[in-house]
Amino acid sequence: GSSVAGIGASQQQAFGERGRDSVHLVFLTPSGAMLSIVDGVKEYVQAMVDRISGMKVLILDSETLGIISMVFSQSDLGQHEVFLVERIDAEQQERMRHMNAICLVRPTNQNFILLTKELKAPKYKEYHIFFTNVVPHMRLEQLACCDEHEVVQQVQEFFADVYALSHDLFSLNLPSTIRLTEDHSKWTSYDEGNFERTVEGLLAACLTLRMLPVIRYTAASELTRQVAHKLQTRITEEQSLFDTINSERKGEATPVLLLMDRRNDPVTPLLNQWTYQAMLHELLTMQDNRIDMSKVPGIRPELKEIVMSTTQDQFFEENVMANFGDLGVSIKKYVENYQQQTKNTARIESIEEMQRFVDEYPEFRKLSGNVSKHVSVVHELSRIVEAHGLLEASQLEQEIACCENRQEHFRSVVDMIRGTSITNMQRLRLVLLYTLRYERDGSVDRLKDELRNQRIGEEQVGLVDQLLRYAGSHARSGDLFQNKTLMANFSRVVANTLKNVDNVYTQHKTYLAGVVDQLLKGKLKDSSYPFLEGCRYTNPTREQLPRTLVFVVGGATFEEARDIAELNRSLDNGRERGRQTIVLGGTTIHNSRSFLADVAQLHSGGPE
Repeated sequence: GSSVAGIGASQQQAFGERGRDSVHLVFLTPSGAMLSIVDGVKEYVQAMVDRISGMKVLILDSETLGIISMVFSQSDLGQHEVFLVERIDAEQQERMRHMNAICLVRPTNQNFILLTKELKAPKYKEYHIFFTNVVPHMRLEQLACCDEHEVVQQVQEFFADVYALSHDLFSLNLPSTIRLTEDHSKWTSYDEGNFERTVEGLLAACLTLRMLPVIRYTAASELTRQVAHKLQTRITEEQSLFDTINSERKGEATPVLLLMDRRNDPVTPLLNQWTYQAMLHELLTMQDNRIDMSKVPGIRPELKEIVMSTTQDQFFEENVMANFGDLGVSIKKYVENYQQQTKNTARIESIEEMQRFVDEYPEFRKLSGNVSKHVSVVHELSRIVEAHGLLEASQLEQEIACCENRQEHFRSVVDMIRGTSITNMQRLRLVLLYTLRYERDGSVDRLKDELRNQRIGEEQVGLVDQLLRYAGSHARSGDLFQNKTLMANFSRVVANTLKNVDNVYTQHKTYLAGVVDQLLKGKLKDSSYPFLEGCRYTNPTREQLPRTLVFVVGGATFEEARDIAELNRSLDNGRERGRQTIVLGGTTIHNSRSFLADVAQLHSGGPE
């Protein structure tokens, strides 16, 4: 590193080298390629805390706090002698000169300001600074100049920069990116920031998964093309980071990064969900694998906030994709297992009785915090399903999503809107789904009037036109509704999980899964999903499936995650667990409410 005036040799070493070589050593896993985004993020954190001996304090920002808490529990950190976790923006704490500080922060302007303040009046003995993304050189020089007390031991880049929800799913926690679909000249600084964060997140994901991919984007989406170009530029600038990755790739098919746009499939985020993880997000909302249960009627204090993580909860891992019927059966078995252990003979048939059982036997709760957590959650899910008439609404949603039958659908939607069994949110969703399928039809206006008759406000009714502006047929490539043949093939590939139930509630398969299936077969059309210019790529042989990162700009959904997990499972056949061929990411993970909240952000200009 070039010499920076006014700092000692040790500093110069700490700041000048940018610690690149060591970042790589961290990451040589036995198999070279990382196959799980959770394990990838975990390894960075582990390498970071294990490298510094003695009592440590971990200093995080609001984002890295979320990123770490998804892969490490408090007690995991304790085992690595981390005694304290602090926020970098916390008010002045006492000095603890006997402790060493590990900072893991995003390289944002705000964090550089906070770090320089910290270094001018250090509270800890030494500082080991890790940024989750590439740091511009001038920033390092600035930090070096502030380190008057020579407390900084090292500055590194560790790319733990995505929220890893499970082995094959991650998010960037950007709730509203919809305005990026508008003309670039209309972007605000907030939008620019979201665009940059998306590119940084993808760069980090590629490094975490140790892949130097060829990039394919969606032809109909200018936004995915912009992201692809910017990312390719960043990869070229950071070529040295990718060198070792490339040399590890002996005989592997070239990995692929496929950029998709939420606009291509506005249907999936509008549907009610019937598999465990997706239902949790749709009906209770999950943020960073946590659920706020404080509003649930009669909830016990220890369950006001719960964690639902496939990597930390075996029952959840086994049932994450179970449909609601099978889930009830699994929970009953789970409870009965514990009953046998405690020699308790209470008869339990329904979800209601399970909830009562858990409430009446505190010793059972102590023994089985996890069981009673799942019982309470499933109990609340069934209460909502019942209260909101979701079974009736969902059956019609699925029919509209999966088959063409305008007159029948119109009649059914009108009956549902006028009936009393469903909520206004369900009424609106049915009209939105109908509108997406039959947007050119005059009947859409009649349905808007039906909504108004139910005293549904203009703002909500306005979503019908906003959704069409965002994701009507003019904005979509590939036909979302006519893809009968593609879907028919796809359903055969993914042996239907619900063999025993001819399930009307889960007949819909996501558009994304069909595209990924085509990609893996080497049949995805270049005209619809072009390669970025200059990407050389040979189609893989059948034996060599390329590792694939699919990223949805505008947000992915848990239904898509379920389809990807199914695909991984069908490809897995006999390979060890946890080797994901496909990893899915999104700017956020949407449920219907967050998706519509985002659509509502679109500038309501005149007709396009």
